[in-house]
Amino acid sequence: MNTLGSRIAHYRKLKGLSQQALANECQWESQSRIGNYERDTREPSFEDLKRIARVLEVTLNDLLNPAMQIAESKDGHYASDEKISPRSRQVLDRITFAACQGRLAEKDLILLEQIARRLEKPDD
Repeated sequence: MNTLGSRIAHYRKLKGLSQQALANECQWESQSRIGNYERDTREPSFEDLKRIARVLEVTLNDLLNPAMQIAESKDGHYASDEKISPRSRQVLDRITFAACQGRLAEKDLILLEQIARRLEKPDD
């Protein structure tokens, strides 16, 4: 699962969806959009990525770069007991997206996620 397209295909198959079914769930008319994303011949917009992640019930982090999944469980998803606010999740997803576009190094992402986790912890 080295490319975004291969990760989309992987999670789609885990969910038991065809390309057409995923396209339908995303409210797109044609499965060719999904096919292009999976073959990496077309790059999805940020909005399309969010829609795909929602339908596949994964995080943007799951789709964008598994090497950057810092605080994840063995099954490749964030632990359900993780205490992160929706706003922090949104910020982390955008940081991940920027990293995947080459605008951040992985070490920067790790540092930013560690900072976010410290901020989310209640004071003792």
